[in-house]
Amino acid sequence: MSLPYDREAELKERFNQFIANKITGSNEDYYSRMSVEDFEDIKTTLKDIHNIITYKTTIRFIDWVSERFPYVKENYQVYLEQVLKTRPNDNGYDLIVTGEVNIIAEIKCNKPINNGYKFGSAQRNGIVKDILGLLEGKSKVKSNPAAAFKFLVIYDFGDHTLSAAQHLIKNLQADLKEKVEIYEDSNLLTTDKVYVVFIK
Repeated sequence: MSLPYDREAELKERFNQFIANKITGSNEDYYSRMSVEDFEDIKTTLKDIHNIITYKTTIRFIDWVSERFPYVKENYQVYLEQVLKTRPNDNGYDLIVTGEVNIIAEIKCNKPINNGYKFGSAQRNGIVKDILGLLEGKSKVKSNPAAAFKFLVIYDFGDHTLSAAQHLIKNLQADLKEKVEIYEDSNLLTTDKVYVVFIK
């Protein structure tokens, strides 16, 4: 005979297992030591997780760009400092390169919903908004997108991410669909397209 479902036991086990596996390496009952206020503090802190993932992905993208554009490699520290000084949720692009080469980039860290092969509607809307911002510019940014290579950088959560991006592109409006493509090293870059780059 199976035991009846116990909500607290399940939550406790999941919480303790996560803390032990990801943080402490020690199997203990962390859950029982926590007050509601402690959990609220953790919840507040975890709101920054998305910003942490975006920051780390942006740094990896700077490395990626440096491997392909010597100008960025020569000025790596400048662009690293640009990212370090940009506040989360700033209304600009996640990376702007100006000089011998012009680059603008938006970083997205959306995991396809339910480990599936497409983005949820809110994720999709955010991605489309960023694509339009790369193509048309943003009101609060002085950079001219017409003269820049445009990259939509998506954190690579695995095969699902590629499939979700392909599904999204396939379902864009016709006029937008022809302006977005998944980056391959063989691409001849033009400034009238947005290139989707996957960064791990």
